[in-house]
Amino acid sequence: MNYCMKERVLLLLSMMMAISVTLTSCTDNDDDAGGGGGDKDKKYVERLVPVVDPKNNAQGTVMLRFYDDMPNVAYVSVSHFHEMMYPGTTVQVQSLGNGRYALTSPCGTAQVDTEKNLFMSNDYEAFTNMMGMVQPGMPNTTYDALPIIRWKSLEAKPKQVDVTLDYGKYGIDIREDAGDVYFPFATISDLYVDGYMHMADYNGLTVMVAPNGAYSLDSGYPEFLITPLLQDTRTADMTDYSYKNLCFTLTNFFGYPGRTLLEKSMKEKGLDQALQDYGKAGTMTRELLKSTDMYDYFSGTATLSCLLFDGGHTYTDLLTINTIDTLSSFYQKLNPIRKAKLEEFDGYCPEYKPIKDARAENSKLRKQLRELREEKIGKDVHYTKVGNTAYCYFNEFMCDDSGWRKYYKGEGPKPTIEQYPNDWLVILVDAIERAQNDPEVKNFILDTSTNGGGSSDIVMFITSMFCDKPDIYYENVLTGQKMKCSYDVDRNLDGKFDEKDKEVKLKMNIGVIISSCSFSCGNLLPALLKDYGICLLGKQSGGGSCCVLYNPSADGFGYRYSTHRARLNNLKGENIDNGIKPDYELDFEDFFDIAKIGKLIENFYAK
Repeated sequence: MNYCMKERVLLLLSMMMAISVTLTSCTDNDDDAGGGGGDKDKKYVERLVPVVDPKNNAQGTVMLRFYDDMPNVAYVSVSHFHEMMYPGTTVQVQSLGNGRYALTSPCGTAQVDTEKNLFMSNDYEAFTNMMGMVQPGMPNTTYDALPIIRWKSLEAKPKQVDVTLDYGKYGIDIREDAGDVYFPFATISDLYVDGYMHMADYNGLTVMVAPNGAYSLDSGYPEFLITPLLQDTRTADMTDYSYKNLCFTLTNFFGYPGRTLLEKSMKEKGLDQALQDYGKAGTMTRELLKSTDMYDYFSGTATLSCLLFDGGHTYTDLLTINTIDTLSSFYQKLNPIRKAKLEEFDGYCPEYKPIKDARAENSKLRKQLRELREEKIGKDVHYTKVGNTAYCYFNEFMCDDSGWRKYYKGEGPKPTIEQYPNDWLVILVDAIERAQNDPEVKNFILDTSTNGGGSSDIVMFITSMFCDKPDIYYENVLTGQKMKCSYDVDRNLDGKFDEKDKEVKLKMNIGVIISSCSFSCGNLLPALLKDYGICLLGKQSGGGSCCVLYNPSADGFGYRYSTHRARLNNLKGENIDNGIKPDYELDFEDFFDIAKIGKLIENFYAK
């Protein structure tokens, strides 16, 4: 039995013995190892709380602490939190005196000052790194763990940067007790959430963790977690802490893509001051977020979402990410209140109208492009050929990974179009193979004109197949570091990573169709391909430069935002949120004229 399995068995046994039981009510010991942190006189109770995954399957227990001055705000020791997130590992905590502690995790180090409420590290991403659960030895970088690729290397410039996170500035109290350090649960969870979406959320009854990361939250935060939170009011201590934590997290961890209404002021002054300075729209949003009325609070997250709208990555609107029954009494009461508040916000924020109009126009264009595609090529026709030009309709950087995982484990055959007709990776692989094996095909069109994004793993597969370039470039906005992350790609899809993958060479001219509906990975792909000399056709892509994190709110809801961890760049290190210009502009009627596009592609490579 490996160490992870042992840990889970022990946690399950612990949960069977005691779940959600109040264990102690006490005062910190006078022999507190921290010496002078000021927490030893704070009374608290501790509760052993069940830990589950997004399908409500038991994952063990964790000990949470509730102080008398904040009875509804859970605290957790850094060591217990790390053990829960990365079973079989822990954080070593060493007192340095005067409320300072040295923290050592399996991958990195940090220091905490509980008097000044500071977190300091010269590599905080290493300190919180959990990617070893995904691929042994992997650093804290972007990877969705699709088995067709694997992480190879990471270059960071500069290699390390000192980071100080000032929680005290936001009124967030880090506490100490007898040789351990205690963070508010949501605060430390925000620090740990990574690009694979390892995360933890506490709803007052249960802790939910996502051991399978991104694939655990595809349908949003689950109903079993959210339903207990749907009350009319919020407690005063939770309301106060929730707002402070939101301000800290978005100010420090937002990706600042460059297009949102609030971000310039937020980056300079912090979220709270930015809202106060943003006229009636900002002060209204601030008041709603600080309200103890749950319906006002929800409305405030919706108006904040408008101020931070970045094309589709950031949604602080709690109604967007959380699974709430639309027939429930809570929703029926919330809906008209939220609608009225959004209408009031629109009156205060006329500069949001062009953003709304652009969103509507983009939705309209996506519908029109799909209709035109059906008219010219046929409904759900993913591959076709006209003359010497092959065409593949590719609408999502997503796949049904279950078939691929079985194949790479030797438990099933390689997925085929017959088995998985709706799997976009299978559709792409099938199209490439058919075109490559057809002696008549000279040009290959990949149509991403309505592709709204998905997994960067598939972007790496495509750039490797098209250009032999399996690299992603990004920057950490918090540290200013520029990153190059490289991957191995199983280009021949034989289930192995070996020298034979280098022998795969496409013999076709490649062209990629893009539009303003090509967002996120639909924007990253053309950004890389343009620098690699691949022909782009259509209209300027829709941007979306930041990777996304799913974060817990302090009270247990979930939201989504553009992360500082990875703002995607082109090869020159430039932010790509403005979109990518094609080499050939296409009129709307020519978007799916395969013969015409094929000639343009040939002209491009004949230069």
